[in-house]
This record gives sequence, C-alpha cells and structure tokens, in this order.
Amino acid sequence: MENILLMFVFSLIPYLTIFVANHPNELIPQVLYGLDFIIVDMILYYMAKSLLEINQENEEYLKRALNIREALYIPFAIFIVGFIIALLGYPIAIIICCLITIIRSLYSSLKA
Repeated sequence: MENILLMFVFSLIPYLTIFVANHPNELIPQVLYGLDFIIVDMILYYMAKSLLEINQENEEYLKRALNIREALYIPFAIFIVGFIIALLGYPIAIIICCLITIIRSLYSSLKA
C-alpha cells in the first residue's frame, strides 16, 4: 500500500511543478507543492521504518540512518517557516524552503 501511495505522490511532482511555474506568485500552487514534499518525506520515513522491522541484522545502522528528527521534524519545520513567510506575502518562499530541504537532505545523506 505504501508503495502505491508513494508512486502516486511522486507522480504529482511534475504536475505541481508546472502548476507552480505557471502561477509563481500564488499561494495555493506553492502550498500544494510544499505539501507534496512533506508527504513524500513522511511516506519514505514510514517505508524505512518497515524496512527496519524486516531487516533485523542491520538494525544498528538503520536506526542511525532513521533519525526521526533529521527525516521528518526538520523538513517540516523548514516548510512551516516557508508557509508563514508565504502567508506574509511572499509565496515563493515555499519553493525556496523545499530547495533548502533537498540540499539539507543531500548533505546529511553524504555525511552519514
């Protein structure tokens, strides 16, 4: 079930990207784009947790890799900051926060 949901959410990214590109200064496209990233983060985290339950012999490495603070809380906090800035009149802040989240995820995965 998680794989189907993940594929559906990933399939929305190109459409939401076009929606944002056609309406860069509107709040609704920006919020939908940001929510898509948050939903992807949540689904990937829960898929990784189920991998941890299945793969007991690599439990120590997976527990280190599945830090909930790094995987969910920080991207969500960055999105909330972008959402607040967007509500204050600068909707492009959500895309900027999504980019910051991607760069932070890449950096933390390369560091580990």
